[in-house]
Amino acid sequence: MRALFEGISATGKGAWGPSREICLDEIGSSTNQQDKSTNQQDKSPMDVSVDSDSARPSSSKNSEKRNEKQRKRSKGLEEENEIQAILKALARTDGPSIEECNQVLDEMASIDMHDPMYSIASVIFCENASIRKQWMNFAKKPEEVRITWLKLTAKKLGLM
Repeated sequence: MRALFEGISATGKGAWGPSREICLDEIGSSTNQQDKSTNQQDKSPMDVSVDSDSARPSSSKNSEKRNEKQRKRSKGLEEENEIQAILKALARTDGPSIEECNQVLDEMASIDMHDPMYSIASVIFCENASIRKQWMNFAKKPEEVRITWLKLTAKKLGLM
């Protein structure tokens, strides 16, 4: 196998690979006629020429493959857009946001930003949507009730 492919490389400016539709020599590549004649003289008995019509798929097959790739790509984009829409819908139905909960917390006179209870409440709001919903239900209750709820929730979550 090594002897068969020794010295052969498919990289570089004049490289041809199976993904190319036509060989550079067929369209007048950058090599001049002198290089072509030198290449023909250097051919070894191992060189095999293949009929160009049988080696390359027909243009209709190529266009079918391109159309199929475009369909797959557009289908993938459609699926991605659907997933994004579902995620946005879930975000809207996930209850009150953390910012809304923090706004209620900021309105409380008995807890300020330097109070450890403020930080604990911020951590509690990050837990899940049901906790945030409950906190927003307590927003209309007296501050003492909200502080008691924060302490109980913090103990339950192991924050105190």
